[in-house]
Amino acid sequence: MKKWTSVLSMSAVALSLFAGGAVADANSTPPVNEERQQIFVAITDEKITKEKLISKLKSTLPEMFNSFSNSDFNMSTMSHHYADDLTTRYELSYTKMINNKMTSGSITFIGDTLDIESISMYPNSSKDALFPGKITEKQAKTIATDFVKKVSGSSDFMIASEVPSYYSTRIITEPITYTYTFVKTEKNIPIQDQGIYVSVLGDGNVQYYTQYSMQPKRQVFEDTANVIAKDAAVEKLQDEMKLTLQYAYDYMSYSAKPKVSLVYVPATNFNGLHAKTGKWHNYLGETTQTKMKPISPIVTEQLQQEKPLTMDEAKERAKKLVEARSNGEKFTIDSAYEHEYNGTSVVSISYSYHMKNSSHSTSIEFNKNTGELTNYYDLSDSLPYLDAPEDTTPRLAEDKVIAIALDFVKEFAPASVHEYSKPIHEISYNEDDKTHNVAFPRIKNGLVVNGDTISVSINNKGELKSYYRNHLMIEEWPDLATAIPLNEAQKKFNAALGAKLVYSAVQKEEDKYELLYVPTINDKQLYQMDAVTGEFLTAYGALKKETITHKTAEKELNYLIQAGAIDVKSAKDFNADKAISQGDALKTIVKSIGYFYEGYSYNYGQNPTSTFELIPVDHPYYAVVESAYRLGIIRADDQLAIDRNVTKEQVAVWFIRALGLEQAAKQKDIYNVKFADVADITPANVGYVALSSALELQKLSQNNFQPKKEVTYADLAVSIIDLAYAIADKQNTSY
Repeated sequence: MKKWTSVLSMSAVALSLFAGGAVADANSTPPVNEERQQIFVAITDEKITKEKLISKLKSTLPEMFNSFSNSDFNMSTMSHHYADDLTTRYELSYTKMINNKMTSGSITFIGDTLDIESISMYPNSSKDALFPGKITEKQAKTIATDFVKKVSGSSDFMIASEVPSYYSTRIITEPITYTYTFVKTEKNIPIQDQGIYVSVLGDGNVQYYTQYSMQPKRQVFEDTANVIAKDAAVEKLQDEMKLTLQYAYDYMSYSAKPKVSLVYVPATNFNGLHAKTGKWHNYLGETTQTKMKPISPIVTEQLQQEKPLTMDEAKERAKKLVEARSNGEKFTIDSAYEHEYNGTSVVSISYSYHMKNSSHSTSIEFNKNTGELTNYYDLSDSLPYLDAPEDTTPRLAEDKVIAIALDFVKEFAPASVHEYSKPIHEISYNEDDKTHNVAFPRIKNGLVVNGDTISVSINNKGELKSYYRNHLMIEEWPDLATAIPLNEAQKKFNAALGAKLVYSAVQKEEDKYELLYVPTINDKQLYQMDAVTGEFLTAYGALKKETITHKTAEKELNYLIQAGAIDVKSAKDFNADKAISQGDALKTIVKSIGYFYEGYSYNYGQNPTSTFELIPVDHPYYAVVESAYRLGIIRADDQLAIDRNVTKEQVAVWFIRALGLEQAAKQKDIYNVKFADVADITPANVGYVALSSALELQKLSQNNFQPKKEVTYADLAVSIIDLAYAIADKQNTSY
C-alpha cells in the first residue's frame, strides 16, 4: 500500500462565512493550525466501485447526470481523510463533450453512506453566464436552495450569508457568480458548525457545492425550555463587550501590497452567553476570563538582526528540524525553490519520509530575507507506526505551554520577536491529538495587528507540532489620531448590538450542542467598526461602492464601478457623459479584462524600469500603463498622452489588440470599408476600426464611425461589455 501526504489550505473565504466574529478575529481562540492535513490512501475496499459512486450521483442529481455514460467518469484509486477527521472520502471525476465543448467536474463522497460532500463543476462556456447574466440574484437564490435540498436530502437549512455578484467576479470576461452560505438548523435554530457553501453562475448552472462538518451519526441538542429572554441577553452583552482599538488587515484590498486600517473591536474572550445559565462561553466551553489579556511584548528589542538565507542554509535548517522527528524512516529533501508571498521572498523546502511501501511528504518554509521560519508541520504523527504505544504523557500546565511556545518563537523569529505580544486569548487544547495551540499577535504602536500572528502548536512532551506565521509587510500605518473617540464608538456599538440564538458544539463532549446567544450587529455575527468613519464593517459591506444613475448605461456603469474598474468618489459629482482620459480608459480596460493590483512591482527585486519615457516609475499611471503594455493593449512606440481624452479610433485599436487580432488588423488593404467618414480614419488604423465595427464592439451612427469622437465613460462601459463577450468567445474556455 502506498500513501502520499500533502498539506492543503482550506478556503479562507468559505470558512469565514461560518465563523461568528470572524472579521473581529473570533474572540475565542480555536486551534491555530492554519493548514489541514490531507492524507491519501490506496483504496482496498472492493465494495467501493466507480459504478456505485455513479449510481449514488445519478440518484441524487438525475436531471444533471442521467445522460452521462459510465465511460465519462473516472474514479480515483486513492481515498483520503484528514488528520483531524478520519472519515474516508472517495473522488469521482468526469469529462464530457456537450455541444462540441468540453465540460468537466469532480465529486467527493464521504463515509459508508457515500453522501456527497462536495461538487466542483466546470460547465462549457456560455455568454449567458457573463454580465448581465441570464438569471437574477433572486433566481440564483432559488437555484442554490433547491440544489442544497437535493444533494443534502434535507430542507433544514437557512441562508446565512449572500455574497454580491460583483465581489465574486473581479473581471468582466469571467462569469457572474452568486455565492451563498447555508447553515443547518434544529428547531429553526442555526447550528454553527454545520454549513454548506454554494455558488451559481449567471446562466443558472451550479459551479460549487461544499458541505462543511457533515452531520454526525448522533447529535444531542440542548432543550430550548427556560431560555433567557433575548433582551436580557443583549443587556448582558452590552455590559461586557467593551471596544478596543486595533489595526486590521484588509483581506479584500485590491492592492498588491498588504494594507491595514484602524478598527474598533470588542476586547472579549468569549463567543457568547449560555442561553440557559447566563454563563460566558468560548471555544473551550464555560469561561470566567471574559476579557482579553493585556498586551505584553515578548521582548523589547531584537534578539538577532535579519540575516538573508541561502538555499543551502535553508536545506540544512529544514533537515535539522525535521529529520530528528522520524523513527527510522528514510528522510529525503525532494525539492527547494523560491517564491513570492505578500511581497516577501520565501524559500520552500519539500521533503519526504520513506518506508518500505509508503511515503509521506510536505514542505517547510523560511523568509529568505530574514532567515526566519514561516511555516512548519510535524508530519511524523501521520506516519503509520505499527503497535505504537498510547501517549500517556500528563497534560502540560498552561504556564509551561506558554513558556515552551515562547522559546520556539524566540528561536524561529529572533529578528522580529520584539514585534509580537504574549498571548491575549486563552490557550486551546485539542483532545484528539493532545496538542496545545498558542497564538502570539503582532503589535504596532501599542495596538494589536488583527490578522497577523505567530501560531505555535506543541504536544504534552513540549515538542513542536506546527508553526505558522502570517507576517504582513505593511508600508503605511494609519494615524491613531484619525480614530473617533472611544466613548462615541462604544455608544454607537451598544445601540446596534443584538443577539442571536444558536446551537454551538460542546468541544469536550462529542456530538453535543448547547444553546448560546451570540452577539450580532445588524443581525450579522461579524462586527468590526471602522475607527475613522464609525461605520460598521462586514466581510463584504465595507467594499460597497457608490451607485449612479444614467439613461442608457446605468447597469453597465454600476457593474464596473462595483467591480472596481471605474473609480467614483462621489455619485453626485460623477458625470458619465464626460469624456474619459487615455489614462482612465486604460485603467478601466485593464481592470476589466485582467487582474490588476495597485502598487504591483513589475521588476521585483530589481530596479524598476519604465517602458514609456513620459510615464516614469513614480507616475500615478505607471502600474496601469505597464499592465496595459504586458497585456498587449499598447505598444512601446505608441504616442501616449495620458491626460488627453481618448478617441473612438484609439479605443478600437486597444480593443483589437486585447483580442489578439493585431496582425489581422494590420492588413488594412484587405478591408472594404464603406463608412461615410472613412477618410477621417488614420490610414494605419483602418483595419482596427473595421474589425471593431464588424465584431460590434463599437456602433456606427448613420454609417459614420466617428473616429475622432471623444469617448465618454458611458460609451466605454457599454462597449467594454461587448469586448468581454468577444474575449470569452475567443478563449472558448470552460468556467
